[in-house]
Amino acid sequence: QQRLLLETSWEALEHAGIPPAALHGTRTGVYTGLSTSDYAAHLGRAAEDVEAHRLTGVAPSVASGRISYVLGL
Repeated sequence: QQRLLLETSWEALEHAGIPPAALHGTRTGVYTGLSTSDYAAHLGRAAEDVEAHRLTGVAPSVASGRISYVLGL
């Protein structure tokens, strides 16, 4: 879900004619809403086999922070 959220966030800026670099360092808020994640449920079946950094990739609580980080906000 986070990958799709990043892609659609970038596309939204493109459609609005806002260069993503123009937002760097601005006081711009990022608000997201996520539903269930089938992939996260799949990872939970074999937790001992999952690398730690993959878990943040499916955590809904870090989605808006990831977009903020990528855009340099």
